[in-house]
Amino acid sequence: MNLIGDPWIPIIFKDGKNTFVSLEDLYNKSDDIRDLSVNPPERIALMRFLICITQAALDGPGDEQEWRDCQNRIIPESLRYLNQRKDKFELYGEKPFMQIKELRPVKEAVIDKLDISLASGNNPTLFDHEANLSGRKILSPRKVINLITFLNFSPSGLIEQAVWGNYKPNRSTFASPCIKWAHTFIRGNNLRETIFFNLLSKKCVSSFPNAEWGKPVWDFFPDGIDKEECFENANSTYLGRLVPLSRFILLGGSEDTRCIIGPTHKSFKISGMPAFREPSTTVISTKKGDHKYLRVLSNKHIWRELGSVLHLSKAMEAGGAPCLNNIQQLSDYFEKNIDIWVGGVEVGKNPAKLHDMVEWNLPIPIGLFGDTPLSIYQKGVDKAEKMEKILKSAITSYCANLSAKEIKAALFQKATLIYWNTLDSCYKLLLDIANKNNKLDEWLKLLFNTMLRTYEDSCPHQTPRQIQAFAIGKRKLFANINKK
Repeated sequence: MNLIGDPWIPIIFKDGKNTFVSLEDLYNKSDDIRDLSVNPPERIALMRFLICITQAALDGPGDEQEWRDCQNRIIPESLRYLNQRKDKFELYGEKPFMQIKELRPVKEAVIDKLDISLASGNNPTLFDHEANLSGRKILSPRKVINLITFLNFSPSGLIEQAVWGNYKPNRSTFASPCIKWAHTFIRGNNLRETIFFNLLSKKCVSSFPNAEWGKPVWDFFPDGIDKEECFENANSTYLGRLVPLSRFILLGGSEDTRCIIGPTHKSFKISGMPAFREPSTTVISTKKGDHKYLRVLSNKHIWRELGSVLHLSKAMEAGGAPCLNNIQQLSDYFEKNIDIWVGGVEVGKNPAKLHDMVEWNLPIPIGLFGDTPLSIYQKGVDKAEKMEKILKSAITSYCANLSAKEIKAALFQKATLIYWNTLDSCYKLLLDIANKNNKLDEWLKLLFNTMLRTYEDSCPHQTPRQIQAFAIGKRKLFANINKK
C-alpha cells in the first residue's frame, strides 16, 4: 500500500459524503473537502502530518508576506513534493513508512496496541467480537492512521522490547509529544484553507527555543542506530517533530495482526517547554513564573481557558498556538467568526494510561482577538470561579450547622457539576459581551442566579434542622457576595 496513491484518509465532502482518499486525492480535491472525519487524537496527528508535508513542499513560507501569498501554491507544490517521494510512502516493503525494517522482536505485540481509541478506554469490550489473543484484523488504511497517531500519542511507561542490530533499549520510555496537552487549530471553509491557516513561517519558527526548521523524518530517516544526526533532526527540529520518531515500530503484512513496538534511541527524548515549543499547544505561566503547556481535561470545558488559548504571543511567552497570529494577517478574510478547534487526549492518574479524548468547536468572534475584549472575557471567567468558591463556602456552612461534615464532599461534587454544566451552556453570552466591550452586568446576574439555584438544588431543606442549616448557609452566601 502506498500512502500517496491508495485511499486511507477519512474525510467529509462539502455535500456531506464521507469517504476515504489518498494523499494525492486529498490535495487535488482539498477545495471540495469540508473536513477530516476522525476522532481528536487522529485529527491532531493528521493535521501535523499534512502541515509537515505542505511546509516541506513549500520550504516555508519564509515570512508573513510569503505566507499570505502561498495559498495558491499549496496544492501544486505539495503534489510535486509527493510525486518525487513515492518510494518513501510505502507502508510495507524494504523501506516501510516511519518504520524500522531491521527491527526484531523480543516479544511481538498485537496490532491493537497502536490504536489510541482502544487505549483510551472508550470502547466497550463486552460485545467486542473482533478482540482476540492474536489481535484484531485491521485493514491497511486503518494501520496507517493508527501508526501516525501512536507516534504522536503513545504514553510513557513500560513498553515491549525490540532489537535493532546490537541495540536493545530499556523497556521504560517517555511519552510522545502530543499527549496530555490541549491542541488548537483554525478550521477554514475547506481543507486547503484549514492547512493554510495553520502553516507557520520560518520567521515564526525561528523564535522557538530550538529555532531549527529541519526536515520531515521520512526525508532524513536513520538507516542505522548510529545515525545521530537523523535522531537530532527528529528530536530537535520543527518539521522533524511534526511526525515524531518517538517509537521504533515495524508492522507485519497487510493481513498480519501482529507488530513490533519498541522504545526509540536513548539519545532521543521528547522535551517540552522551555526546550521546545510544540506548535499547536497553549503555553501558560505558573505561579512561580515558569511556563508549561495547558493540559486538556474532560471535566473542564475549554471556554474557561479561552483567555489563555486565544492570547496572541511570541513563542517564548505564555499564549495560544502560534497559528493564531495568522489571524492578524488576514483579519479582513473573516466575516464575523473564526472556527477554532481545541482538543486532545487526557491521561489518568497513571500517566501511562489514557483516560479520555475530548474536543470542542468554538465560533470565536473576530473582535475578541484584542487585549481589551480578552481582558473583559477573562474577568468574566474569574468572576465565575470566585462565585464557585462562595457557593462552596455556603455549602460548608450548611454542613457545619447540620453537624454533617461527612456529606460535604458529596454536596461539593453535586454542586460543582450543576454549577459548571449550567455555565457551559451559557458561555456564548460572555463571548458576546467581551466582543462588544460591554460591561459584565448581565453575566454577573447569570452567575448569581446560577449559584443560587445550585445551592438550592444541592442542599436538602425539608426537615426543620435542614431548613435552619439551609437558611444560615444562604445568609452566608449573600454576605460573601456583598463583600465581593
